Amino acid sequence: MRETSIGRKILIVLLAFAVVAAGLAVYMSTRPKEGEPPAGVESVPEGTRSVTLYFASRQADGLLSETREVAVGDEIESQVRAVLTALFEGPAGDGMVSAIPKWTEVLQVFWVEDTQILYVDFNGMIVSNHPGGSAGEYYTIATIVKTIASNFPQVRRVQFLVEGYPVETLAGHYDVQKPLDIMNWK
Repeated sequence: MRETSIGRKILIVLLAFAVVAAGLAVYMSTRPKEGEPPAGVESVPEGTRSVTLYFASRQADGLLSETREVAVGDEIESQVRAVLTALFEGPAGDGMVSAIPKWTEVLQVFWVEDTQILYVDFNGMIVSNHPGGSAGEYYTIATIVKTIASNFPQVRRVQFLVEGYPVETLAGHYDVQKPLDIMNWK
């Protein structure tokens, strides 16, 4: 009887040890790794910022805003490029439309701090793919200017370039040959 009692105690201790080992294994496999957020918590990647993008309303009676998290770099030029790229992807919400011509891209961004002018160089699609019309051109310019103004308060003027050169107009109605004063632009 004594041997059975010792055998039973050993078996109970071994079972307890197995349960503890199994629980520890489950815990170790499901816990977040160092630097990783716990399950159910959405992480925001380093180098992101919340930005406000402006789109034309579907009824073409004004601008509507949308807030997004955008991955950005350290320099203003890379941040502007990232924000405009997000703008060019179009709205996520209903009731808004993109006023940016298809396949338009930012080629380069130049910031001149002394004059507070931001030069944005677009590919030729901003002109050649523009559907035209004064309202369409207005909203193309307005969404870009308003998005830059809202996210980069240090910028006072924006100069549109196409393939490295200033252009008179994007679609024949608004003069963009000189830097646009973002605070006073329509």
